[in-house]
Amino acid sequence: MKNLFIAWLASSVAFSIAFVGFMVLWVWLDAGTLRPWNAMLRLGFLAFVAALIVQFLYGGLVYFVLTRAGLWNFWTIPAAYLLPLAVIGWFAIDTKREALGMIAWVILFLIVAYVSWFLAPIRTRHKAP
Repeated sequence: MKNLFIAWLASSVAFSIAFVGFMVLWVWLDAGTLRPWNAMLRLGFLAFVAALIVQFLYGGLVYFVLTRAGLWNFWTIPAAYLLPLAVIGWFAIDTKREALGMIAWVILFLIVAYVSWFLAPIRTRHKAP
Protein backbone atom coordinates (compact mmCIF):
# COMPACT_ATOMS: atom_id res chain seq x y z
CA MET A 1 0.00 0.00 0.00
CA LYS A 2 2.94 2.30 0.70
CA ASN A 3 4.20 1.84 -2.88
CA LEU A 4 0.77 2.75 -4.25
CA PHE A 5 0.68 5.91 -2.12
CA ILE A 6 4.18 6.92 -3.25
CA ALA A 7 3.25 6.24 -6.88
CA TRP A 8 0.10 8.34 -6.47
CA LEU A 9 2.04 11.32 -5.12
CA ALA A 10 4.97 10.96 -7.52
CA SER A 11 2.79 10.63 -10.61
CA SER A 12 0.79 13.68 -9.48
CA VAL A 13 4.01 15.66 -9.06
CA ALA A 14 5.25 14.44 -12.46
CA PHE A 15 1.94 15.44 -14.03
CA SER A 16 2.09 18.89 -12.43
CA ILE A 17 5.68 19.61 -13.44
CA ALA A 18 5.16 18.41 -17.01
CA PHE A 19 1.83 20.24 -17.33
CA VAL A 20 3.20 23.56 -16.09
CA GLY A 21 6.28 23.11 -18.30
CA PHE A 22 4.14 22.48 -21.37
CA MET A 23 1.87 25.44 -20.55
CA VAL A 24 4.81 27.80 -20.05
CA LEU A 25 6.34 26.61 -23.33
CA TRP A 26 3.02 26.90 -25.15
CA VAL A 27 2.38 30.47 -23.91
CA TRP A 28 5.94 31.46 -24.72
CA LEU A 29 5.63 30.08 -28.26
CA ASP A 30 2.25 31.77 -28.80
CA ALA A 31 2.75 35.14 -27.14
CA GLY A 32 6.52 35.40 -27.04
CA THR A 33 6.44 36.32 -23.35
CA LEU A 34 6.54 34.54 -20.04
CA ARG A 35 3.90 34.93 -17.37
CA PRO A 36 4.75 36.24 -13.88
CA TRP A 37 6.10 33.73 -11.34
CA ASN A 38 3.03 33.98 -9.11
CA ALA A 39 0.82 32.97 -12.07
CA MET A 40 3.05 29.95 -12.73
CA LEU A 41 2.99 28.95 -9.05
CA ARG A 42 -0.79 29.26 -8.98
CA LEU A 43 -1.03 27.13 -12.13
CA GLY A 44 1.32 24.58 -10.57
CA PHE A 45 -0.79 24.39 -7.41
CA LEU A 46 -4.02 23.98 -9.36
CA ALA A 47 -2.41 21.36 -11.62
CA PHE A 48 -1.16 19.44 -8.57
CA VAL A 49 -4.59 19.41 -6.92
CA ALA A 50 -6.22 18.32 -10.18
CA ALA A 51 -3.55 15.63 -10.67
CA LEU A 52 -4.12 14.28 -7.15
CA ILE A 53 -7.84 13.95 -7.82
CA VAL A 54 -7.46 12.41 -11.29
CA GLN A 55 -4.72 10.03 -10.20
CA PHE A 56 -6.73 8.98 -7.16
CA LEU A 57 -9.81 8.21 -9.27
CA TYR A 58 -8.48 7.10 -12.65
CA GLY A 59 -5.05 5.92 -11.52
CA GLY A 60 -6.68 3.92 -8.72
CA LEU A 61 -9.12 2.38 -11.18
CA VAL A 62 -6.29 1.49 -13.58
CA TYR A 63 -4.27 -0.04 -10.73
CA PHE A 64 -7.22 -2.01 -9.40
CA VAL A 65 -8.34 -3.38 -12.78
CA LEU A 66 -4.90 -4.15 -14.19
CA THR A 67 -3.55 -5.81 -11.04
CA ARG A 68 -6.67 -7.94 -10.65
CA ALA A 69 -6.46 -9.00 -14.29
CA GLY A 70 -2.72 -9.70 -13.99
CA LEU A 71 -1.91 -7.10 -16.65
CA TRP A 72 0.20 -4.64 -14.65
CA ASN A 73 3.16 -4.41 -17.03
CA PHE A 74 5.24 -2.04 -19.12
CA TRP A 75 2.85 -2.03 -22.09
CA THR A 76 -0.66 -2.12 -20.66
CA ILE A 77 -0.29 0.80 -18.25
CA PRO A 78 0.49 3.35 -21.00
CA ALA A 79 -2.29 1.82 -23.10
CA ALA A 80 -4.72 2.37 -20.23
CA TYR A 81 -3.65 5.99 -19.89
CA LEU A 82 -3.63 6.68 -23.64
CA LEU A 83 -7.03 5.10 -24.34
CA PRO A 84 -9.09 8.05 -22.98
CA LEU A 85 -6.74 10.44 -24.75
CA ALA A 86 -7.33 8.62 -28.05
CA VAL A 87 -11.09 8.79 -27.57
CA ILE A 88 -10.94 12.52 -26.78
CA GLY A 89 -8.64 13.09 -29.75
CA TRP A 90 -10.89 11.15 -32.09
CA PHE A 91 -14.05 13.05 -31.18
CA ALA A 92 -12.78 16.50 -30.21
CA ILE A 93 -9.90 17.53 -32.49
CA ASP A 94 -11.00 19.93 -35.23
CA THR A 95 -7.90 21.87 -36.14
CA LYS A 96 -4.25 21.27 -36.86
CA ARG A 97 -3.32 23.35 -33.80
CA GLU A 98 -5.33 21.06 -31.51
CA ALA A 99 -3.72 18.03 -33.13
CA LEU A 100 -0.26 19.44 -32.44
CA GLY A 101 -1.31 20.15 -28.85
CA MET A 102 -2.27 16.50 -28.49
CA ILE A 103 1.41 15.54 -28.88
CA ALA A 104 2.16 17.29 -25.60
CA TRP A 105 -0.71 15.46 -23.91
CA VAL A 106 0.58 12.09 -25.18
CA ILE A 107 4.03 12.84 -23.73
CA LEU A 108 2.43 14.00 -20.49
CA PHE A 109 0.34 10.85 -20.11
CA LEU A 110 3.31 8.61 -20.92
CA ILE A 111 5.33 10.32 -18.17
CA VAL A 112 2.52 9.74 -15.68
CA ALA A 113 2.01 6.14 -16.79
CA TYR A 114 5.67 5.16 -16.48
CA VAL A 115 6.11 6.94 -13.14
CA SER A 116 3.10 4.96 -11.88
CA TRP A 117 4.47 1.70 -13.28
CA PHE A 118 7.95 2.27 -11.87
CA LEU A 119 6.90 3.31 -8.37
CA ALA A 120 3.98 0.95 -7.77
CA PRO A 121 5.41 -2.49 -8.45
CA ILE A 122 3.28 -5.48 -7.61
CA ARG A 123 4.38 -8.88 -6.54
CA THR A 124 3.41 -11.62 -8.89
CA ARG A 125 3.30 -15.26 -8.08
CA HIS A 126 5.15 -17.57 -10.36
CA LYS A 127 4.43 -21.27 -10.28
CA ALA A 128 7.43 -23.54 -10.30
CA PRO A 129 7.69 -25.57 -13.52
